Order: sequence, then structure tokens, then C-alpha cells
Amino acid sequence: MGSSLSLAVRKKKEKKTLVVLPEITEEMLIDILIRLPAKSLMRFKCVSKIWLSLITSRYFANRFLIKPSSSRCFFAYLVDCENQRKYLLLKSSSSSHDHSDTSVSVIGQHSTMPVMGGYFVNSVRGLLCYRTRRRVKVCNPNTRQVVEFPLMRSTNVWNCFEHDPVHDKYKVLSLVWEVNKEERVVRSEHQVLVLGEGATWRNTQSHNDTPHGPFYPHSQGMTINGVLYYIAWTDEDRGVLMSFDLSSEEFNLIELLPYENLSCTSLINYQGKVATCEDTLLSSDGIVDVCVLEDADKSQWSNKKTFVLPVSQMNFVHGDRLVMGGTRDSGKVLLTKENLKPNAPALFFIYDLERNEITRRIEIRPSLRDSFKETNKFL
Repeated sequence: MGSSLSLAVRKKKEKKTLVVLPEITEEMLIDILIRLPAKSLMRFKCVSKIWLSLITSRYFANRFLIKPSSSRCFFAYLVDCENQRKYLLLKSSSSSHDHSDTSVSVIGQHSTMPVMGGYFVNSVRGLLCYRTRRRVKVCNPNTRQVVEFPLMRSTNVWNCFEHDPVHDKYKVLSLVWEVNKEERVVRSEHQVLVLGEGATWRNTQSHNDTPHGPFYPHSQGMTINGVLYYIAWTDEDRGVLMSFDLSSEEFNLIELLPYENLSCTSLINYQGKVATCEDTLLSSDGIVDVCVLEDADKSQWSNKKTFVLPVSQMNFVHGDRLVMGGTRDSGKVLLTKENLKPNAPALFFIYDLERNEITRRIEIRPSLRDSFKETNKFL
């Protein structure tokens, strides 16, 4: 290789030659660019108008978001309960060369944007959604762009931010409800906002906006295959599972199993299906019970599956109050301690129920969280 290179240099000195590189097709260029980090792509938009048009296209964005990755970054959103304008968006410093099953990610400060703050709703495909009073905002942490949407009618509201895979659109679902003196829901209203120019709140396209009487959400949302699921309470003070099709915007009520302890139940993705995960005995015995929804139309559930988690391997001890939540990855749950100690790191664990093992350990340094009253969400 060295001799060939020197020969080429001598030829260049003798006579100038024009080297024509083989043409790179647009699809090949996309295959190359999607392997780069988002920050590099933001810089490469300045290369040419063609690159700008390509990188900012919907097709490229979708290819970039679904690309396989050997590493995955995690974010934490910290907000002060007494002053919601005080917040931090933290990012894990994971290594793409670390292929161990229990890789460690240390959370460090990522960015602080003055227009952010407030209650974090959820994240979808790299976009963050949060709410300040009656205003919903969506932020792209890579471009630092923030989009604000029209005011909602009430502060007694539940939101969920998701992607409609059929129409390739982002939607924000808003549920507003009222309760009487007995704390029973007497009215509920559902609206949706589609991201785009001139976005406004409108009623959902469901033929029956409240098909089973008024209800209000009890859990965070979990979206699987274009359907949003969440646990809700009806006007009869009965716990049910609601589904919302992001494409047709139709609601459906699914009966829960009668022995579910809803105060200790979250929704998870288990083998590509929505499942309830009850953690009543998690803190004391490391036990969680999972029931998978087999048929939504018939409200048919699988038999209970019991898992015993190795909490001792997660640096948890007897007396620690553990908090668990679902993730978008099949069979994986997130665990942490509710009673965090001062001057100690906040530890989070990703546990794979299907493989029965810890897949990742995340640590937030004490120096980053000690000035905050509460960690609002872990993305």
C-alpha cells in the first residue's frame, strides 16, 4: 500500500489528473449517514442544500430512529417539586464497546434549556414531551428545538405523547376529568393534537368519545404496535384497562383480573403484548406477578407468571422501598429505590424478565441530584 501511494504522488507531480470517484446513490449515502451520531448530522446539514434536504426529510428521520444500535443512551429528568423551573436533563455515558450483560452507565449533565421545566410526560423516538400548567411542549434535545402548543382547557389533565405508525404522525392525547365530593369521576373528555403546522386540540375521531362512561387514568401509558394502553378508574369506581388506537382514535375497555392490586400495578411490554405487572411483594420478597393480555376483545388474560428478582444483586437491602416501571423493550422493567439517601448515588437497574437477568445498571452521581427534591421521571 505504501508503494502504491508514493507512485500515485509521483504521477500527480508529473501530470495533473482528474480522479472521478464512483457515484454514491442516495440510499447508500443514507446508509452511511444514519450510522453517525445526531450531533454530527446537525453539522452536516451545512454541507449542501441536498444534504440539508436529505437529513431533514421524514424518510431519513425514520431510518435513523429505527436503526439497530450496539449501545443505548438513557436519560433522566430531574425537577424540583418546589420550583418546577429548576430542572436538569441528564444523559448516560455508555460505551459502544461495552458488550457485557451488566454494563454500567454513569449519568452526567446533558443540557439545560431555559424554556424547559415542569412535569415530564414521556419520550418517543428521541423527542421529549413535558407540561407546564396548561401548556404542552415537545423538545428535540439534539437540535435544542422546542415547540409549544395551544393551552389546554384544564389543569386536571393527563397526557401521553406517542407516534402513529400508520400515518407516520406524532400525537398528544389529552384526558380531562371531573370528580364529585366522593372522589368519583362524573365527567371525562378526550382531545388529541397532531404535531405539525397549525396544530390545535380537537376531539378524538372515536365514534363514542366516552364509550363506557366517564373515567380517569390511573397509570402511565404503554404503547405497543400502535395501540396505547393505560389503567383507568370508571364512574363505578372500578379499575379497567383502556386502549386507544393511535390511527383510528377508537377507545376500547378491557376488563382486568379481579385480584389486581392497582396501587402496585404497572403496565409492561411482554413478548410484544401488553401485560400487568404487580409488585406488591417486590420490596419484601423480590416477587412480581405478570399477567399477559391474550385477547383484548374478550378481555382474556394469561395465567399469572411469578418472577423472583435478585434484589440483593442490585445493592438493595431489606427495608428499601422499591419502585418499578415498564419500558418499551419487551420483558424489561426499570427498578430503583424510592427512599434515596442523601450524598449517595441514585441507582437504576434494567431487568429482563424473559432472560431473568440484569441487563444494565445506571448511576446518577450525588452531585447532580442533591439540590433537587425529587426525580420526576427516568426516560
